[in-house]
Amino acid sequence: MTRYSQELAEYRGEVFFAGAEDAHHVWIRKIPGVTYAIDERFEVYNGRELKTVAVADLDAWYEERMTATWRGQPFNVVSVEGGKAEAGYVGGEYVWARQNGLDGDQYNGFTATIDVGELADVQVDRTDFLVRWKEKNPG
Repeated sequence: MTRYSQELAEYRGEVFFAGAEDAHHVWIRKIPGVTYAIDERFEVYNGRELKTVAVADLDAWYEERMTATWRGQPFNVVSVEGGKAEAGYVGGEYVWARQNGLDGDQYNGFTATIDVGELADVQVDRTDFLVRWKEKNPG
């Protein structure tokens, strides 16, 4: 099981949210609530601490996507913390979603906070962007 279901980077031994800036740079963003030992300057935009770094300076750069089922229905798991999973419902049974207490509606989607012990068929798919980048940029 993964903690965050999104793009991440490891820079100088610490994990950050991440995204491609250009062909050779990635922005990294401090994860809210995480204490970092890194003592480098980050820019602050709308309360988010960001920094652009060279891809070659990363320890890892990847995306993890977690899916699972709950009560037989499919979900994308967005994050896991404290034994709870924040998940988005990807099934099309809107009556089922309402009957099972999911938040939202059929137009904007349904979400739920689920005990991780109730998840089944958990799968984490990982795409390694750093390996791909190194293949295209040897040396």
